[in-house]
Amino acid sequence: MNQDRGQHEIIQRVHFTDDHLIDARLFPQNSLFHQDTLHSTQSSTNTSNNHFNPIQKSTSLFMKLVSTSLLGPTSFNDVYKEISNQENDNSEEELFNDLTIPTLTGVARKIARTEGTHMDDKQYTAYEVICCTFLLELIKDAGDPDSDIYSHLQDAISNKKNKDIEALIEELKIRGGHDHLIMFLTGAAGAGKSTATKIAWRFCFDFCRAVGTLWKDETFLFTAYTGAAAMAVGGLTICKAAYLLSKKHFTEEDRQMWRRVKILIIDEISFMCDRELNILNKRLQSLRHRNKPFGGFSVIFAGDFRQLEPNGAKNGDLIFSKQSSRLFENSVNVVMILDNEHRFQEDKDYGKLLKTMWDNDLPRKLRILLNTTRLVGNKLKLPKEFPKGHDVSYAAPYNKDRNAISAGNFRRHIIATHPPFKKN
Repeated sequence: MNQDRGQHEIIQRVHFTDDHLIDARLFPQNSLFHQDTLHSTQSSTNTSNNHFNPIQKSTSLFMKLVSTSLLGPTSFNDVYKEISNQENDNSEEELFNDLTIPTLTGVARKIARTEGTHMDDKQYTAYEVICCTFLLELIKDAGDPDSDIYSHLQDAISNKKNKDIEALIEELKIRGGHDHLIMFLTGAAGAGKSTATKIAWRFCFDFCRAVGTLWKDETFLFTAYTGAAAMAVGGLTICKAAYLLSKKHFTEEDRQMWRRVKILIIDEISFMCDRELNILNKRLQSLRHRNKPFGGFSVIFAGDFRQLEPNGAKNGDLIFSKQSSRLFENSVNVVMILDNEHRFQEDKDYGKLLKTMWDNDLPRKLRILLNTTRLVGNKLKLPKEFPKGHDVSYAAPYNKDRNAISAGNFRRHIIATHPPFKKN
C-alpha cells in the first residue's frame, strides 16, 4: 500500500506518457521495441493481427494453462525423483504452444535444485492445497466484473464448454483446492510452516508471470501479527493492513488493494486474541462478503498455540479457548500439523529437544542439557570482536533492546566507513 503510494509519487515527478511505459505482460520472446507499434495499431484500427497481443494470447489459452500446471506426478514419493542439476533444464516446466508453464511438481523440484529445500509430504500437501485454491480464485474472478482480471479471463471461460470447466474445477478440488479456504497451518518451531507458504507463493507468482495474469504484491498477501515476523516474510502486520488496533476506516485505496488479494497469510496467529480476530472478521466482511467468515477471503492462519500467548490474556481471550467466541474453530476447514525438524539439520539434538518440549514432555535429563548448553542468564559476556566470516545473532527480550543493538552496529559501521567532516 505505502510502496504503491511511493511509486505513484515518484512517477508524478516527471512528465511520462503512456509511450514510456512497458507492458508487464509481454512474453520474453517479443521485443520491447514493438510496444509503440502495438499501441498505435490497437488504438487506431484494432483490426490487424500482425502484432503480438499478450492479453488475447493469455485469455484464449488460460484454462488449458491451468490444466498444464497440474501435470506431473500426483504421488509425493515421485515428486523429488530425478531432479536435474542443469540450470537451463526445462523438465521442471511444461511447454504449451510455445509458452513455458510452471507446474506444481516443477516448482517444488526447482526450489530443491537451486536452494536445496526439500518439502516433506505434509509440507507438500499444504503447498498443493494453497496453490490449487489460488488457481480456483483466478477462475472464480472470471465471473466477477469488479476484479482486475475479469476481462483477461472472461473470453477463456466463455469459449470453453461448461463440462471442461467443471472438470478442471473438480480436479483442482481433488488436489486440495477450496472455493473458500480457511487453513490452520501449525507445527513446532522449524517444522517448515514458512517454507510451505513461500514455495506456494513462488508457484503462484511464476504461473501468473507465465500466462500474463496481473500480479501485485498483495495478490499473495503476507502478513503477521508481530512486526518482527512481518519483516521476516517481507509483509505487513495484519493490525496495520486491517486497522485492527485503530478506528480508522478503509480508504478507497485500501479497498482497491484488498480487491487484489487472492490468498491472505497471517503468521504468528497465537499472538492474536479472540477480540482482535472478531474485529478482523468484521473488517474483511465489510470488504467483500458480509455473510461469509472473513469476508470470503482465503486465509492461511500460521502459528503455534503452544508458543507465546497474547500478552496478559485471560482464558476468554485465547482463540482456541472454549470460553472464546469459537469463531476460529467454527471457521477453519483445513488443519495441517507439520511435525518435521527442518531448521535443525545441523543440530538435530537441539531440534529433538524442542520437539519434546513442544509435546509437553521434557524429562529432567533434557532440562539439565538445556540449562547448561543453551541458557546462560545474565553472566554472558560477548567478545568485542568476532572472527571474520562469522555471523552473530542476539536474542533480545524487548524491541528497545533490539533497536539499540541495531543502532549501535549501524553507528559503528558509519564511523568505520565514512571519514569525519571537519569545517575549515
